[in-house]
Amino acid sequence: MIEQPKTEREYNGSKGPFEAKLEGLEDGYRVTVRGNKEKIQQQRQVKLSFIDFLRKADVAGYPILFPFNLLLRFFSGYKKPNI
Repeated sequence: MIEQPKTEREYNGSKGPFEAKLEGLEDGYRVTVRGNKEKIQQQRQVKLSFIDFLRKADVAGYPILFPFNLLLRFFSGYKKPNI
């Protein structure tokens, strides 16, 4: 039987029609988002498209402005999720 990780901290919040829960576990974090599945998927696709645009602009040599270069650096360590 799989043992559930111990939750050390928990934060619940909501923004519009979405509810989010952030749990601080012993060995990391868990984020749970509840809401309309289609709408969440559409928003993820838009965000991934924007990050992809920033990557391609960086490869092409265009200067990336301050807040966007931080986003690019942050997401460069993540793989593209399956949608």
